Amino acid sequence: MKTQDFPANGAEPGRGALITDRIRLALPNLSHAHEQIARYVLRNAEQVTQLSAAQLAAKVGVSQPSVTRFCQALGLGSYQALLLALAGEAGQSHGASPMKPLADGLSPDDSLEQVAHMLTRLDIDAMELVARQLDFEAIEAAAQMVAAARHTDVYGVGASGLIAQELELRLFRLGVPIRAWVETHAAATSAALRSPEDVIVAISASGRTRETYEALVSGRERGAKTIALTSDPASPVALAADVHLTTIGTGTTYRTASFAARHGQLLLIDILYTRIAQLDHDRALDAVAATAHIVPNHRVREPRSTQRDAE
Repeated sequence: MKTQDFPANGAEPGRGALITDRIRLALPNLSHAHEQIARYVLRNAEQVTQLSAAQLAAKVGVSQPSVTRFCQALGLGSYQALLLALAGEAGQSHGASPMKPLADGLSPDDSLEQVAHMLTRLDIDAMELVARQLDFEAIEAAAQMVAAARHTDVYGVGASGLIAQELELRLFRLGVPIRAWVETHAAATSAALRSPEDVIVAISASGRTRETYEALVSGRERGAKTIALTSDPASPVALAADVHLTTIGTGTTYRTASFAARHGQLLLIDILYTRIAQLDHDRALDAVAATAHIVPNHRVREPRSTQRDAE
């Protein structure tokens, strides 16, 4: 059941965004041939503007129709539209540098310094991409849903369960009635008890985790308002929700996309958390003040002998 109080999900992803951002967002769901094209374009964006579709196909080692279908998968009407978008992006002079090469992965021969550099760059790139793709109307709708809810449930499995628990930890500190469920039977039970006064937040990097999807749909059928946080706006979890928030991460040889998405997810929930605090400013300040003494009171104090030695 779709709520009428907030904008419905279904906005076309990436529309009006940088073309390289749109390609990166599409990467996890492309076929093998289209992924090869995508990675070549991201590594050689400016050079591609000088290539015909047949030349690009030959460079990548795919058929020319695959290049055409790749453009269609991005929502572009033709290969020429891809070239125009790449050329326009190359001419932009804003601070972000989306046309930098895309790393393919790590090898056993990479030094620790190379590992640190690559992971740092990938995580920064992911957060910058999330920031450029932010849908402020969707974030506002999600924040208002949670701020007004009788209760909020958060569902996530595996790596997404860690993000669910992080969102619970932050909002619970503000006095928001919230609970993260990372065990599938408990999540299903909780979803079955939801009502129109409640909100569900479903977190899945792929947007295709069956247990998360089923809990989301179960709660929605009982009238709960629903929010999805995934990397794919066309995924089942995203399409089943009233509001969708997009995040993404680039995997490596040793790190799956779900783990790589964590920094972008944390950025997004930090923005959501801050907006919820703003919407109920007095409650947030009262809750923070009421709990401020807890952590300091549980710190281990220095032994007195150490204090005397210092004197």
